[in-house]
Amino acid sequence: MQIIHSAQDPRLSAYQLLKAKEEPSDKFVADHEKTVVRLLMSNLEVESVFCMPKYWEKHKDLIRSKLLNINKCFVAEKSIFEETIGFSVHQGFMAIGYQKWSSLSEVESPILAVNYIVDSENIGSILRTAAAFGIRTVIVDGKSASPYLRRSVRVSMGSLFQIQLVRDNNLTETLNYLKVSGHTILSLSLPREGEHLLSKTKPVYEIEKQNNIVLIVGNESEGISPDVLNISDQLVFIPMKNQIDSLNVSHALAVALSHLLV
Repeated sequence: MQIIHSAQDPRLSAYQLLKAKEEPSDKFVADHEKTVVRLLMSNLEVESVFCMPKYWEKHKDLIRSKLLNINKCFVAEKSIFEETIGFSVHQGFMAIGYQKWSSLSEVESPILAVNYIVDSENIGSILRTAAAFGIRTVIVDGKSASPYLRRSVRVSMGSLFQIQLVRDNNLTETLNYLKVSGHTILSLSLPREGEHLLSKTKPVYEIEKQNNIVLIVGNESEGISPDVLNISDQLVFIPMKNQIDSLNVSHALAVALSHLLV
């Protein structure tokens, strides 16, 4: 464990002025006590920990058990900690982890696919909801925000460390592969115009519970892309009252999963 006396300490480069940078990397930042604890308890590799003294005292056994090099745990008083990261915090506990992506051959059902969702906080909330209802794999298409963005990780409360994540640049091809391999493809979508789509649209509570599914959620404003809708075996929607025609995507996901999963 290393005591830090300056916010300019070069050993803290990964933590310095976090709001000003979000660069492409094979690493990610976890903040918030519960999130960092879940990272330390996961099978992901952790490069370093940065915390205030009280978190070191509280979690030093866990930190020691996870870090290969305990000198990669940096401890600083609150003023130095906040000056380093560039904003005030309630919980001074952070870590740098290495991203972990699974291959398509490793996916486990039930599966969630994310289609063109660009808001990182929505991604984080989706991951937390998915984990809560037992989703084993989340496929993230190339147009969606990364689950490893700092805000995504924070909002997920570390739930993504319990899920297989697959990065996929050809979602339609992947869905066809999963369909052939016996998965039922369901798109969570409002009823769409066109006889072909309307004929396979049902309220979510009319779909039998099952685990061998791929459930797709789509863009906050445009919904799921037409090519993905056409591949789907079924379009499912949530009946609503009082002229409400949509919910936040993670809220809609929670309602759908409560009906769909065994």
